[in-house]
Amino acid sequence: MNVAGFEPVERPIAVGSGPIADIRVKLKIAQVSEKVIVSGQAIPLAEENRNQVQFNQQAVMNLPAKDDNPLTVPSLFLNPAVVGASGPTIIVDGVETSSLDLPASSVKSVTVDENPYSGEFGRPGKGRLQVTTRQGAHRRYRGDVTALFRNSALDARNALALARPLQQREIGEAELDGPLAKQTTFFLAGRLHFFNNSAVVDATTPAGILVNNVTTPAGAFIENVRVPEYRSYLFGRIDSHLSPAHKISLLYKFKNEKLENQGIGGLDLPDRATNFFDHENEVKVLETATPSSNFQNQVRFTYKQERQSTTSISNEDAVLILGASNFGGAQTNHNLIENLVDMQDVASVFHGRHNFQFGGGAKLRYLFSEDRSNFGGTFIFSQLADFQNTPAQPSEFTMNFGNPAVHFQQHEVFSFFQDEMRLQPNFSLMLGLRHEFQSNVSYYKNFAPRLAFAYSPGGANTVFRGGFGIFYDRQPYLMEQDSLLDDGIAIHEIVLSCPQSCPSYPQPFLPGNPPTAAAIPSIMRIDPRIRFPYMMQDSFEIEHKVGRRQNFLTLELSTVRGVDLYRSRNLNAPLPGTTTPPNPNFVSINQFEASGNSHSNSLAIAFKGELRKLNIMAQYVLSRTFDDTSGFLFTPANNYDPSSDWGRSDHDRRQRFNMTFLYPLRFGFRVSGIFNAWSGLPYNITTGNDEDHDTVFNDRPPGVSRNAGRAGGYTDVDLRLSKRWRIRQKEHARFLDVSWDVFNLLNHVNLDKYDGVISSPTFGQPYTAYPARQLQVSMRYHF
Repeated sequence: MNVAGFEPVERPIAVGSGPIADIRVKLKIAQVSEKVIVSGQAIPLAEENRNQVQFNQQAVMNLPAKDDNPLTVPSLFLNPAVVGASGPTIIVDGVETSSLDLPASSVKSVTVDENPYSGEFGRPGKGRLQVTTRQGAHRRYRGDVTALFRNSALDARNALALARPLQQREIGEAELDGPLAKQTTFFLAGRLHFFNNSAVVDATTPAGILVNNVTTPAGAFIENVRVPEYRSYLFGRIDSHLSPAHKISLLYKFKNEKLENQGIGGLDLPDRATNFFDHENEVKVLETATPSSNFQNQVRFTYKQERQSTTSISNEDAVLILGASNFGGAQTNHNLIENLVDMQDVASVFHGRHNFQFGGGAKLRYLFSEDRSNFGGTFIFSQLADFQNTPAQPSEFTMNFGNPAVHFQQHEVFSFFQDEMRLQPNFSLMLGLRHEFQSNVSYYKNFAPRLAFAYSPGGANTVFRGGFGIFYDRQPYLMEQDSLLDDGIAIHEIVLSCPQSCPSYPQPFLPGNPPTAAAIPSIMRIDPRIRFPYMMQDSFEIEHKVGRRQNFLTLELSTVRGVDLYRSRNLNAPLPGTTTPPNPNFVSINQFEASGNSHSNSLAIAFKGELRKLNIMAQYVLSRTFDDTSGFLFTPANNYDPSSDWGRSDHDRRQRFNMTFLYPLRFGFRVSGIFNAWSGLPYNITTGNDEDHDTVFNDRPPGVSRNAGRAGGYTDVDLRLSKRWRIRQKEHARFLDVSWDVFNLLNHVNLDKYDGVISSPTFGQPYTAYPARQLQVSMRYHF
């Protein structure tokens, strides 16, 4: 008997004149065999990239990190030129999010520069962090309990502080996962984080001002101020295989943050502090269907509700003495409520040598904002002597009043199509196109072509890769919010500035003259012709395999050009040589517009692999980045010639070297570390005066370009020594990991921000510094 899929069976049967009785035959399933031919030459793929940096769960957990943040180390390998002022794009399980805010134990991997020219994403590979979260185990229950502790008794003193403050960090985290039902698993993790942090105030104050109810003397004011942080995170997910080809996942994230005394340190005195609160709930549904071997579709749905509030601890008028000190209230009071719905559908089709990927998505944002910032008023003094004069003479006073509440919407839509083609055994090509638009931007022709290739000329050891792509940025919601609030109707902004209407201090208004009648208003608007900024990136890379193991050496040349970047500009600034605005009905007509430019060139050499037992990843970057804007809130020094601000970018570090390593020792010990050596960032040099009378104190000395100052470099060595004790040597072992971390092992002085105001007594000197040497101990119990 022969039946397809079963082994043949032979049974003797006696045939006679009578009927034959039923015969029961058991058939064995035939053995399934498949012939696979593997060639000795690997096929290079355009979408693959050996230069990508991937940190799996073990790497994330075994490298030193102060707050056990999974993004800290991967962020070292981003390209600042494509990250920009808004920070990197964070992708969690395929969905873009504003921040990670997850327990560290819930992160499976973090990847940088994966498929750098993919049409699915709006940022290049080195401008995004792709995070994959963990799933539960199918066959058993397992869990982790982690505790981290740090106390300043073991730390060194900050370079700018007079004494070592009392600091303590306590982090507790727990995780449990396993089977929930047949073909269904669960994962649950929680985290509590308390950090009794401190900030160092290093300012020059006039005599007689009150700080924490104490009158300060004239001169240097150096003090450690307590800055506590309370954070709690919860993450859970349920994964169920409805069938072998159909899977659905339900994810939930909870965040609660309370940060006190924020925004102080450096020139900002303690009474400038603000309290920040952030509460978030997020639900995500992922549905993956694979109806055939050559087709896969994934639907992603996300709903998020978030509430944020920032409140000044003091309602006193703000006083800013440029280059010396800032005191009084922070004049920051802002509440924000956001409801977000994100829907995506992404599909892949394999056909012959082609892998087609296509899809789209829509992000719907509904926001309510209440901004009472600067309702008490802000005085600006060009220099310390102006405050010490009798009477004190401020250069400017600003104040808001009116209706601070606004509701608005902002929706984003994208679609993409790309084809990854394996044209030859040693050559592959990817072509793609992405389109996106936003509801509050009238320009819709935002087409972004993408191209990438990989070619291996003589074998699998050397691969040439390259690509080109256009990447659009989006309009921040703050631009829409400010244009709706500061339109001269909802909120009125008063600006009293010299020489037209010099304010007095501490009472800027004459008796009987209310603020509503005191001065001509200023407004903020969005350029009606505004469009999305975009960057054009091209790169060429040589990748070479070294030795027999998976060791790779890469050399990459990259160019990034930014076009139509965001900035602010005062359309009513006095014409050169004059002191009065062209439109007498307004002091300033500030406009958000897309008119900036940037250009960056970089050479990167990277090594990734294993030398004997040493697992190492190292990268050296030589780069140069210039631009004429720092973001949508940046105002040029000359409103009629914004291109004169062309200079070093705020994030232009000419040289960067980053290295991570992990080495196993005997008796269950491991040593790992991070080494960073960077050249200094630039800082802007200004006169401290508003010489062009545009109400902004960013004028530079003649012949000095923007960001002409150069800060000191940065060098840091972080080291971890860990030991594992196995508690039970069975199939499911339990173990205890104990780790000792040392941050800034060499206690190298790394200075941060510098005083760039020429009229300041501390011009050219630093007023903030990175932390000195710190020690931390952590324990993790796995069961």
